[in-house]
Amino acid sequence: MGDDDTPGSRGRADLSGDELFHVLSDASRRTVLFHLRQHRVATVDELTDVIAEIRGDESPEIDREHLRTLLHHSQFPKLVDAGLMTYDPEQQIAESTNLHGEIGEWLDLAVRHQIRIESVRETHSQPDEREEIRVLLVDDEPGLPETIGAYIERENDDMTVTTATSPLEAVTRLEEVSFHCIVSDYQMPAISGLDFLKAVREEDATIPFIVFTAKGSETVASQAIETGVTDYVQKGPNTERYDELAARIRKAVAAD
Repeated sequence: MGDDDTPGSRGRADLSGDELFHVLSDASRRTVLFHLRQHRVATVDELTDVIAEIRGDESPEIDREHLRTLLHHSQFPKLVDAGLMTYDPEQQIAESTNLHGEIGEWLDLAVRHQIRIESVRETHSQPDEREEIRVLLVDDEPGLPETIGAYIERENDDMTVTTATSPLEAVTRLEEVSFHCIVSDYQMPAISGLDFLKAVREEDATIPFIVFTAKGSETVASQAIETGVTDYVQKGPNTERYDELAARIRKAVAAD
């Protein structure tokens, strides 16, 4: 490794969890990274065309000049500063860097799930008595979210649980489907449950968000409340805690 300290030379280790989440949670920036991961180099015109084509699925009237301006002045600088690409404004050419490891794995995950790149945010509404309650459960412990989700669905006919093993994966889920409630573990690598909550609240101030964690303390509860959590449920060794979680989900959705 050299001593190059330019923005484009930064590696993944220099990105905090907040920075990584911010970069990858934006639809246009992901589109740029998807394309560069496949082709390594692209012109501004090519990237504009890719984004316009995707956005055209939802809105046929696309202002390409506006897209170019956003790429040049907003999206590219963030990606360059994060060390994920370089950009030559004179040649108007972008080139990928460091699209491997954790970032590359998440990008591949997003492609496998065939997420719609342009964010599609359906207005979530309170379900009526016959409508299912859609829950997004985020927990990094292997096998646990699937276990909890299966139990809740088995014991509650009106609930369906979609699982994610990280906040980054949860972002793709939120773009694919609208949910009535989000349940998240507190302590996860790179991005904590509260960091995820902050990001969700920036986009949606009303969706119920429940912190479900084994790390129980007044400090954690206080931080969660200050961040805008709807409820706080502590994990336990038996299924009674899952029943409690289901009850809190139902209560939170009904009050929404």
